[in-house]
Order: sequence, then structure tokens, then C-alpha cells
Amino acid sequence: MANTIKLTELGRYTTGVFNQGAAEISAYDPTSKRLFIVNAQAATIDIIDLSDPTSPSKISQIVVGSLGAVANSVAVKNGTLAVAVEAVDKTNPGKVVFYDTNGTYLKDVQVGSLPDMLTFTPDGSKVLIANEGEPGTIDPEGSISVIDLSGGISNLTQANVATAGFTSFNGLETQLRADGVRIFAGRTAAQDLEPEYIAVSPDGQTAYVTLQENNTVAVVDIATATVTSLQPLGLKDHSLVGNGLDASDRDSAININTQPVSGMYMPDAIATFSANGQNYYVTANEGDDRGENVSMRNLTLDPTVFPDAATLKLDANLGRLSVSSIDGDTDGDGDYDKLYAYGTRSFSIRDSQGNLVYDSGDDFEQITAQLFPTNFNASNDNNTFDNRSDNKGPEPEGIAVGKIGDRTYGFIGLERIGGVMVYDITNPASPQFVQYLNNRDFSQNVQLAAAGDLGPEGLTFVSAADSPTGLPLLVVTNEISGSTTTYAIAPNDTNGIVGTQQGETLNGSNQIDFINGLGGNDSIFGGNGNDVIYGGSGNDTITGNSGNDLLFGESGANNISGGDGNDIIYGGADSDTISGGSGNDTLFGGAGDDVLTGGDGADTLTGGAGNDNLTGGSGADILTGGDGADILTGGDGADNLTGGAGNDNLTGGSGADTLTGGDGDDVLTGGDGVDILTGGSGADILTGGSGADILTGGAGNDTMSGESGSDTFIFASVFGSDRINGFGNNADKIDLTAFATSFGSLTVTQNGANTDISSSLFGTDTITLANFTATNVDATDFIF
Repeated sequence: MANTIKLTELGRYTTGVFNQGAAEISAYDPTSKRLFIVNAQAATIDIIDLSDPTSPSKISQIVVGSLGAVANSVAVKNGTLAVAVEAVDKTNPGKVVFYDTNGTYLKDVQVGSLPDMLTFTPDGSKVLIANEGEPGTIDPEGSISVIDLSGGISNLTQANVATAGFTSFNGLETQLRADGVRIFAGRTAAQDLEPEYIAVSPDGQTAYVTLQENNTVAVVDIATATVTSLQPLGLKDHSLVGNGLDASDRDSAININTQPVSGMYMPDAIATFSANGQNYYVTANEGDDRGENVSMRNLTLDPTVFPDAATLKLDANLGRLSVSSIDGDTDGDGDYDKLYAYGTRSFSIRDSQGNLVYDSGDDFEQITAQLFPTNFNASNDNNTFDNRSDNKGPEPEGIAVGKIGDRTYGFIGLERIGGVMVYDITNPASPQFVQYLNNRDFSQNVQLAAAGDLGPEGLTFVSAADSPTGLPLLVVTNEISGSTTTYAIAPNDTNGIVGTQQGETLNGSNQIDFINGLGGNDSIFGGNGNDVIYGGSGNDTITGNSGNDLLFGESGANNISGGDGNDIIYGGADSDTISGGSGNDTLFGGAGDDVLTGGDGADTLTGGAGNDNLTGGSGADILTGGDGADILTGGDGADNLTGGAGNDNLTGGSGADTLTGGDGDDVLTGGDGVDILTGGSGADILTGGSGADILTGGAGNDTMSGESGSDTFIFASVFGSDRINGFGNNADKIDLTAFATSFGSLTVTQNGANTDISSSLFGTDTITLANFTATNVDATDFIF
């Protein structure tokens, strides 16, 4: 049995900003279930609620402008957020700024020039920053800052910042170049080495820092904040079978062939993992230049090495390939004996000494050519076929590593054509391709949201233990489309039951089944056992039957039933009908107007975007509507209902229920039991029903009715002009503890058949008791 994983898109957050870096790097905090995204266009950190990954929404933002120019990176650990902020003049020292997960400023310290990427050590005791030191009017030195947080954020000072620089390598430039460290002429090592990305070993002792343009990785001892060694990465031989590349954007065809070219790995992102007690690092081999690149046809080639130079220089061959003009004249006679291309269109795995253990060869171009033949090597800002073949191809940039069970997986983002490559890297010497994700729609204008994700920049793996859903997640931020997409990672079996592109009936067994419907309107039955079912495209009918099932409707308007057992069900992007059945089920509607029914058991239902209808059924259920005008019905049991955005209708039913309207003009009805109703913002209508209920209108002009029972109406600042119907004298109470007032500070006025209660502490807000006589109001009606 080929056990593996499958990634399924859950939800997408979009900024609506194209090609401005509105979604670059992200970090996830498991306690608050919040995602923090670098938005370079707005010079902010966007704070996103990821508690429902099918419908992520923006909570607020952190503006970094007062502390520098823009944020370049973000990381979070143990409730502390760290943000790398470059100076207005990028050659000046930047800052690392610390916040809590609400976005409240805590501290900041100065670090090196152009802090590019930062990360915490696994225990959260230190933060490491790659200071790129990119030249401007002056040429600052690159460095790595190590910030010691062991004394606590409140005690943090500049004395807690140590710097690991490269001055110890000055004077060794000739030897370093001979070893393969790419140092430009006329520059010291300290000036030329530019840290780009940083990763910490699983044991927290060592950092590995990519020096991209130098084709080198620096090794840092974290305890002493010292660069202990430089690991030149060498060259990839594109003349070997399996290392081919498509080198021309003018041949009007896909030609992935071996070529007499050497690839400089030049990685951007880097991540670490361990296997069999050894540490390894993984790199996304993007490639980059400093303006020294030229089209190959402009070089004079050594006639002995390249006897077919005239043919190679044709635009349809290697003529337009972007190569280095400062590398390749190995004998110093003025012509080029080797061709050095930027990046290797691959990802690599190396051991802790920098030895190459694995490289993915030409996998990326071969896979994308098969799946997107008419848009092969398109760029991220256009849909043109073969557009990037002459210049780094798909251009792998972002990378993340995650462990799921006893397997380790690598996720590599392709900056140009888009999407994410997934590999099982449990055996570092023999990774296995798992899946290629790409939600890009090449038929759409790239500036439209319908075009999908463009330019993946940052990848964040969320473990099952930290996930809001209990399943591992992958979060991908896309700098060109300004979008962030979350994928669920679930078990799969490539030898399971697989459908076709037609509609069909697929039946499971009494064992654990893995079923993929693929295309068409399928009918899928899991049978007994803990089944994993993917509907695929089409309007599918999926039944889990008995067992603890994991069901994905995917695209299409699906009808999904969990059956017996504790099931987890994801509807997808369309209007789905989902029933949990018996057991404690978790249901996610996703986008679209969904109908969710929990059934028996303590169920959790999340509608997501769209106008959803959620019914809990029996048991203590948790219902969350999300965006849209939702209808939520708790049913039996002590239920917790939250409307979210939109004009929602919430009914608790029997049991002691908690209802929260959220934004919009909501209608809340408690029903039987001692219920707690909170309207939120908007003009809400709250009805307690039977029982001693607690009603809070919130902001907006609300109408509240306690009905039977001794009810309590709570008011806090900016509550609006609220109306209470059926106020029970000597039974109901008005809670004003938020104002620290007394009965003597209130003004009670008869207004027709009604009584108005006001106070200078309320501002312009008033409480109206409908059909109630003012003389019957006294201090016993209040809680102060």
C-alpha cells in the first residue's frame, strides 16, 4: 500500500492588490489561531483570523511605518511576534520589533542593514535575523543578528543583540573563490556576502544562512553568534541525463534537453529537518544576479570547448539563456570555457556539512510541462507560453518542511508558473514526488482574483497539533496576486479506489478505504472503516457510513453525509449540503451557500463564506456562521452559536445556549433554558425565551425581550439607543457595572407609554423600557 498525503484547498484570503507584494511571508500562532502576513504594499503586518481556514478574514493590521520603511519578514513563538523592519534608507541599520498577538507593541532593537528574514529557535529563546546588507549609496556589510530573549521581552535591551559577521573571512577572498564561494572582484568577503534566508537546526544549536548571489551557505554557531564556516554549493551539470532544462523562450515548443551549461544553485529559501539522527537542510534553488547577467549569444565562446558555438547561439537553442558574464573564463584568455546559468530549477537536500545528498533534477519542468503544456514556463504576471524558459524557468523560491506521522515532507513554491511541489523527503537520499498544487486559471486575466494564486513567496507548515482543524495545514502567501491560500493535508493512498473523469458509483469496503472520485458527478460510499474520501470535481454524493471518516467534497455542489462515527467533513468552494450523522462531527461548509446539519452528538459546524443554514441537532453543538446572512439553529443541548459577519438569525432551542450575533443586524432567540445572548454590532433583536437569560445588545440600536424568567440586560459603553420589551419589575435586572455608577446618577423619564433611562455616563445612548411606568423604576431594578 502506497501511503502518502493529499493537499486540498480549504480557503483563500485576498487583498485585491496585484503585483505589489501584498502577501509575502506569513507566520501562524496556534494559541490565537491567527496568521500574520507581511503586506509590503501597505507597509503593514495583516492579522488574519484562521480559526476557520475555509473562510479566513482580516482582523486588523500592524502599521510599521513609524519604526522604519516596510516589514520584510515575520515570525511568532509562544505568543510573541517578531517583525523585521528595514530602515527608510535600506543601508542604515534596521530593527526587529516585537508585538503580542493582538498587535500591541512590546519592544524593538536595532540589527544590521536590510534585515531580510528572521526566525525563532525551536524553544523560542532566541531570534535570528539575516541582514542582507545590500548596497545603495554605500555598501554595508551583511551579517546575522542573534537576539537573546531568555530574560523576557520586558527586559530586552540592545545589549541582548549579538552580531555574527564575515570580517574574519577578509583577506581570504582568493582561496574562497577557488573553493567556489562566488565573491565579486574588488570587494572584501564581508562586503560581498549577503545573507538572504535563515533556518535553524532542529536541535537549536546551528543556523544555516543562504548567501544567494554567492552560491554559498553560511553556518552559524548560535550560542557564540559566530559564522563558523562557509559551504560553497558547487555547480549542477545540465549536460547529464535527468538534469535537462528548457533554455529558450523562442523555440515555440517544450524542449527539456541536456545542455552544456552549469547551474549555480543560488538558493533563496532554506529549511532544516533531521533523519536517522542526522541534520539536513533543504533549499529552493531560485538563482539571482546583481546585473552581471547577459544573454548567452553575447558571449565569445572558446572554439575548442564549443565547436558548435554558432548553433548554440541561435535564439531557439541557448542564445537567449541568461548566464553570468563574470564566471566561465576558466583559463583567463578572454573567451568563455563554461556557461554559468542562474538557479538550477530544482530543490536540493544537503547534509550538515553541505554535501549534496539529493537534487530534484529536471522534475519541476517535466511535471509542469505535462500538466500545463499550453502555459509551460509562463510567468506570474502573464499567461504567455514559454515566457521564462530563458531565465530560471519555474523559479523555485519558497520552501517549508513538515513532519506528519513518521514521514517528513518538503513543500516548494514555484514563483513564476505558480503552485507548490510536494515531496516525501523522509529518506533524504531518495525523495518521492507526491503532488503538484496549482489553482491558477490561465484563462483569466492575471489581475483578476479569478486567476488564482500568482507568485508564491512564503510557505508555512502548521502541524496537526497546532491546527485549528486537527489536520495539518499548508499556508501559501502569494506576492503577485496578493492572496493567501490554506490547504488541508490529509492521508491518501495512491493504490486506493480511483474514479475517472466521468460520473460513476464507487463503493468502499469494510476496511479503511481511500477513494478519489476525480471528475464527474460521482456517488461514493465509504462502507465501514475509517475512510478518506475526495469527491474531486463535479456534483458528488458522498456517504461515509460507519467509522470516523474524513470527507472532502472539493469542487462542485456536493451532498455529503458522514454517517456513524466522529467524522470531519469539508464541503468545498460551492454550495454544499452536509450532514454529520451520529457521532461528534466537525463540518466545514467553505464558500457557497451551504446547508449543514450536525445530527446526534456534540458537533462543530462552520459555515464559512456565503449565506449558510446550520442546524446542530441533539448534543452540545458549536455553530459558526462566518460571512454572509446565516441561519443557525442549535437544537437540543447546550449550544454555542456565533453568527459572524452579515445579518444572521440565531435560535438556541432547548438547553442553556450561548448566542453571539457578531457584525450585522442579527436576530437572536434563546429558546428554553438559561441562555446568554450577545448582539454585537448592528441593530439586533434579542429574545431570551424561557429561563433566566442574560442579554447584551452591544453596539447599535437593539431591541431586547427577556420573556419568562428573571432576565439580566447588560449594557456597556457605546450601546446605542436600546429598547427592552416586557421588562419584569422586581424580576428582571439592568446591569450597569461597566459604568461604575449609582441609581442617583440616572435620569428616569416617562416618554409616553415608555420609560427612558439616560445618564451623562452614557453619552447620547439611552435605555427604553417599553410600556413601563417610570415611577416603578427604582434601584432594585439595577446592578451597579
